[in-house]
Amino acid sequence: MSIFQFKEFTVQQENSPAKITTDATVFAASLQVGPNVKTALEVGTGTGVLSLILAQRFPDIKIDALEINPVAYDEAHNNFKKSKWNVRLNVVLADFNKFESKDKYDLIFSNPPFFHNNLQSKTNHGKNTAYHTNQLTFEALAKGIDLNLTQNGEVHIMLPYYEMSLFEKEMNSIGFQCKRRVELRHQSESKIIRLFNVYERGEEGVNIEKEVIIVRDENNDFHPSYIKLMKDFLIIF
Repeated sequence: MSIFQFKEFTVQQENSPAKITTDATVFAASLQVGPNVKTALEVGTGTGVLSLILAQRFPDIKIDALEINPVAYDEAHNNFKKSKWNVRLNVVLADFNKFESKDKYDLIFSNPPFFHNNLQSKTNHGKNTAYHTNQLTFEALAKGIDLNLTQNGEVHIMLPYYEMSLFEKEMNSIGFQCKRRVELRHQSESKIIRLFNVYERGEEGVNIEKEVIIVRDENNDFHPSYIKLMKDFLIIF
């Protein structure tokens, strides 16, 4: 599907290596933001869908969306331009390994590449960059976050369970602790599909808030927790 129609915006995704996924949209719809957040940075925006969902949810936040792939950059730029929030959305063609903003961000969020030492495409290098840690390691992601985040800022990351444990070690090593963890499961008894973790600077020993979001119920209908999150975005609700 090259065009994905949401209730309040449209996403063209014909050329971007990373397509829209259920877990990514749930991540953006569930992301909790404090009232003091005015500026946000997305690392690796792809089609721009996460930033578009956040722009719809939070009318006071200005979002810069970083993208290393020129093709995805063009697509995200066009998707932002066509949206009703275009004045608050800005896509930046840049490598996060070399990115340092003059002004720090209150919020940094990302659905980063996570495959490591996995079989890769011999022809689709854009897809390799979007899904594998070739261009952006967890160590580099953590260091870039530390460099570009305000002192009291928050970091929201989506990763599979094992990969999140690796990323968390990198964050802990530079003084960040997890304060909130959301488990995304397909059904209540199924394994964790993704974790949505929130990090902030601080000492160890913080009580972690925990939540579970379930996509389907025992009858394979959409679960109430999923409907509640997505009803403002998906045209099927």
